[in-house]
Amino acid sequence: MSADSMHNPSLNEEVVPTAEVFNTLKQEQMDVVTEKEWEYRALKARIEERKKDRKKKQEDGPTLMWETWEEIYDKWLVKHFADDLDNQNELLCETVEPSSDMIVPLFRYQKEWLFWALKQEESSSKGGILADEMGMGKTIQAIALVLAKRELGKTISKSSLSSSSSTKHELSAVKGTLILCPMVAVLQWVTEINRCTIEGSNKILVYHGSNRRKLSHDIEEYDFVITTYSTVEAEYRKYVMQPKQKCEWCGKAYYEEKLPIHQMRFCGPDGVKTAKQSKKQRKKLKLDEELLMQKTDSTESETYLQITDYMESETNVQEEGSTPETDMKKTGLSKYMKRSSMAEEGKNNGSMDNSSSVNQDLPQRKSILHSVKWDRIILDEAHYVKDRRCNTTKATLSLKSSYKWALSGTPIQNLVGELYSLVRFLQIVPYSFYFCKDCDCRTLDYSSTSECPQCPHKSVRHFCWWNRYIATPIKHEGSYGSGRDAMFLLKHKILKSILLRRSKKGRAADLALPLKIVTLRKDSLDVIEEDYYTSLYNKSQAQFNTYVKGGTLMNNYAHIFELLTRLRQAVDHPYLVVYSSTALAKMANSGNVEQPCGLCHDAVEDPAVTSCMHVFCKTCLIDFAASVRQVPCPLCSELLTVDFTVNIDKVDQNSKQTLKGFRSSSILNRIQLHDFQSSTKIDALREEIRFMIERDGSAKGIVFSQFTSFLDLIHYSLQKSGINCVQLVGSMSIDTRAAAVIKFTEDPDCRIFLMSLKAGSVALNLTVASQVFMMDPWWNPAVERQAQD
Repeated sequence: MSADSMHNPSLNEEVVPTAEVFNTLKQEQMDVVTEKEWEYRALKARIEERKKDRKKKQEDGPTLMWETWEEIYDKWLVKHFADDLDNQNELLCETVEPSSDMIVPLFRYQKEWLFWALKQEESSSKGGILADEMGMGKTIQAIALVLAKRELGKTISKSSLSSSSSTKHELSAVKGTLILCPMVAVLQWVTEINRCTIEGSNKILVYHGSNRRKLSHDIEEYDFVITTYSTVEAEYRKYVMQPKQKCEWCGKAYYEEKLPIHQMRFCGPDGVKTAKQSKKQRKKLKLDEELLMQKTDSTESETYLQITDYMESETNVQEEGSTPETDMKKTGLSKYMKRSSMAEEGKNNGSMDNSSSVNQDLPQRKSILHSVKWDRIILDEAHYVKDRRCNTTKATLSLKSSYKWALSGTPIQNLVGELYSLVRFLQIVPYSFYFCKDCDCRTLDYSSTSECPQCPHKSVRHFCWWNRYIATPIKHEGSYGSGRDAMFLLKHKILKSILLRRSKKGRAADLALPLKIVTLRKDSLDVIEEDYYTSLYNKSQAQFNTYVKGGTLMNNYAHIFELLTRLRQAVDHPYLVVYSSTALAKMANSGNVEQPCGLCHDAVEDPAVTSCMHVFCKTCLIDFAASVRQVPCPLCSELLTVDFTVNIDKVDQNSKQTLKGFRSSSILNRIQLHDFQSSTKIDALREEIRFMIERDGSAKGIVFSQFTSFLDLIHYSLQKSGINCVQLVGSMSIDTRAAAVIKFTEDPDCRIFLMSLKAGSVALNLTVASQVFMMDPWWNPAVERQAQD
């Protein structure tokens, strides 16, 4: 290439310079061409390099499927790079009238959705994502789709359902639509279906609770089957996941892929610990012997069993698939331990053999939700499955259906990678697949073994299309270079074909909503509160500086999070700090109170118990796991194995009701009520509520806080002021939640709804309220906006 051509490039040049040449000459050429022209040339350079790589591979073999896809999208990028796609008219013009069974009129934008959704189900996507803002009627639109498709005769007829039989590789089809939603939204779905449709035109099944399997007879007769994400995860874990296998040496149960690791590093005649593991084991054995000497009041067998439990939870460093049992690894005390654990095993009638009995009792032990092919699956608040690694996501992705829909006002909350779970759920080609670099093999899930079950190549020779062309470029390069290409492809190619989003501002003419006014109120702490906060801040800052000087800042992630949380609690009310961890820990040892969450340090909502016996809120633990690659326990740094088997309904039923409806674990039962002191924030809230009632005598409001203990303090203070209110937190059962919602919506004297931000920020229709009070900011602003809407 001549010097003249290098200094006078043109968009129509046939010879495309390399990326290195552009990086060298970019600054010099900025005076000659526009920035967009440079981006275009850099794009062509990247595409040319990929084209050369493909030609080299073609010399050794035929063009593979993934290479064809890569070439198709390269051509699409070149063709549409110069187009101003953002200025294209995205408004849907065509509409479809709802079914005759729908008795509630739809807005125009909802009829436009109906036209688009019916068209999507006829396309190769077989579904999509409805990402309208919160409060625009996603539930009603989903119901309208089900009824419209039924009226058009697109669903499977009843006669064909009864005659269809499942084969070894094919599930029997049912006519029903399976709806997955948070527990707080179950009542909302039932209410909306009954309100929007002709009475008796639909059969509804709520598949939830300990007796849910007794309600599943003739499941094919129901039009709507409503269940929760936690129920699907429990069914998947109990009936679908591969059963654990017992170790022949210690008797513990492990998943198939974890058993060889356990026997190589921890157990059996060939088990050899690393130097670090051996050193840690010696320290723990010494600690356990000291504990054994201290427990002189207990019987000999009880003492050994307690130490066995403790040691097992502490020494389980790399056993992700293990569960805390009463056996322990080979130690100096192992002989007595084995006798004790064998006696305990016989006492429990062979409870350790549950995994081996799965195959013998398979007809009675199968997941009903995973045993049929649904006509349609709808994920409400679909961002609940944003983490592809958690069991809830895996359980959801294992469900089979003809059509799939995801409803979420916030499909992306933190990272672009969160979209992958929804794309994988919809099974969009090629974005959701893993491709083999050496053949045309493709699979939806990465193999957990070293060998691919579908081709002769190793699993490491497979790559995720989404990661390679979307997530990784955006993560590494942001909005430049290949990251910009990925963003352009994601927005204008992928999401445009599967996602529909409308905003309240854009559809203001249809909705005619009152103006949303956000007011930030600033108050100064009183002298006592300010002194306490300053003292706590100085102490926290000193602790933080200790981590910095010691070079252990990143090793104390959870501790720093605790310092910040305590400061936020101190601003709400000093009681949240003074009467929190110390009192809770002392009472928890005697079983009188629930353990606090180790991350948010508040009463546990939707508890998750780790293998090291620490308790966290399920949402807190999932958010924490999403922020780090290897997931250690935030409190003891052991690798996490989480038990989600805690029964929420039982927790709520067993909670002793004291002090006019407050639980025994409430912070109100740990303070001196006769000397109860309010706080600046509570006083400000009472004043705002008084202003609200003075302006409108029938007005109602919702109060959000991330701390349930703070809600208890507010509740008590409002009761003393004569303000009637109800409360909704994560530990409440589905019936208790429903009763609270009904009372707030139907009782004119109930003015305030106190709500946990984690439990009540989604899937609730509380339009009876006209004001929202945010008592403390959430870590994610998207959650706050959704709660307000």
